[in-house]
Amino acid sequence: MNEYIIYLIFWSVFILGFFITFRILQAIEIEKYFKSYRLFEINAAYLIISILTSYMLAKFILETISLFPGN
Repeated sequence: MNEYIIYLIFWSVFILGFFITFRILQAIEIEKYFKSYRLFEINAAYLIISILTSYMLAKFILETISLFPGN
């Protein structure tokens, strides 16, 4: 597969996965597991979890695509 297409797929899935994960984390309300008024820690947890999840999702999609013959 062309490297340009791989980068395009990776970054589009990464960005889309980031926003979806971030919205899901806000709906779950993980801030109730932190101490009160710890906004930096809560926002950092949102950011780190969203980045890690979206990275794993993008790599999973790329690995799944590479399994099919003809790539």
